[in-house]
Amino acid sequence: MIKVRPEEFQVSENADLPLVAAGSFRVYRLTKKGLTTEDACRLVSREFAVPLSWVSWGGRKDKYGLTTQYITVREGPEKGLESKNLRVEPVGLMDRPIGPDIIQGNWFQVTLRRLKTLDGVLQALDEVKDYGFPNFFDDQRFRSYDPERGFFAEKILRRPLNGALQVYLTSITESQKKREKERRRAFLAHWKDWPKCLELAQTPEEKKILAALAAEPNNLEAALKFIPPEEVSFLYAAYQAHLWNELLRRLLRKRGIPLLRVTGREGDYLFWKTLNQEDKEYLHQLALPTAACRMNFPDELTRNIFLEILEEKGLRLTSFRTKVLRLVSFRSFPRPAAAMPQNLQVIETAEDDLYPGFRKITLSFGLGRGSYGTMLIKRLTL
Repeated sequence: MIKVRPEEFQVSENADLPLVAAGSFRVYRLTKKGLTTEDACRLVSREFAVPLSWVSWGGRKDKYGLTTQYITVREGPEKGLESKNLRVEPVGLMDRPIGPDIIQGNWFQVTLRRLKTLDGVLQALDEVKDYGFPNFFDDQRFRSYDPERGFFAEKILRRPLNGALQVYLTSITESQKKREKERRRAFLAHWKDWPKCLELAQTPEEKKILAALAAEPNNLEAALKFIPPEEVSFLYAAYQAHLWNELLRRLLRKRGIPLLRVTGREGDYLFWKTLNQEDKEYLHQLALPTAACRMNFPDELTRNIFLEILEEKGLRLTSFRTKVLRLVSFRSFPRPAAAMPQNLQVIETAEDDLYPGFRKITLSFGLGRGSYGTMLIKRLTL
């Protein structure tokens, strides 16, 4: 059990900030808890009275923890912000917005609770130090995924635009408040009665989309254009992550590696305990591309597996050259297939003060950009 208290799941971003004496983008150190990165940046946008598109970040941080990261705001003020769950501190200027390329990795300090014994975790620590763990995208990346209706991006690619709009406007996630969930259920109940749905709309995006549909019920593509580009990018990234995870899953199975399974939001997470030397060298040198119309595969095996996945979904590589929502596109980047934590250390072991009869352990470690600390915890608690 993790994240019992926010301060027991700490994440601090390591970034190589190219600060300058004069620049158009102010850099801030953002510390938060109980908020997603997107939610925190919306608050910054509102408080600083700038468009959300002027706020940039390099990576998304977990909602359920105490996290620190860097953001930039175009023409941002010298002042900071502070509230119960958010602190924003100015640190300098840059002549460009922050992006993933500036992020080097993250440092974690995590407390695991309610452990009957520490033996399994301590053994797994030694195994992970030798063999690392699969670098899957974790469940946090798939909060927008609707298990019943599927991925927004897949519907865009396959062209059932009505389905894409339905996913965007009616999908319900755990992070949504009660009123939003009720409104989304009402949208679904009155689907295609656009005037009625427009009456129910609350957010600016909902109002624009539904007004467009009320005016032109058959022009779905025009309505889709009112989804903010940053949200489209987030939804596309979730689908890219799903396809990448599926590629890694199938690759591990094809190599015949003994694997243990943990159920995830969009599919199983597969873990090795040990690796033979050939598999270790292969996986730790391997980088798999995320989905786009142009991808650089490391070998024919991974290319063939990926094409097989697309064929099953009724897609081709050219499908990612979508003509819908042109402000956002699918771009491929290589992601390491395996992750190896740096400086993985036990900070403390003790009796669990919250759960009598159990033990707790506090760990610290570093991970490269884009790797999930929660994925390491899954591996350690197998």
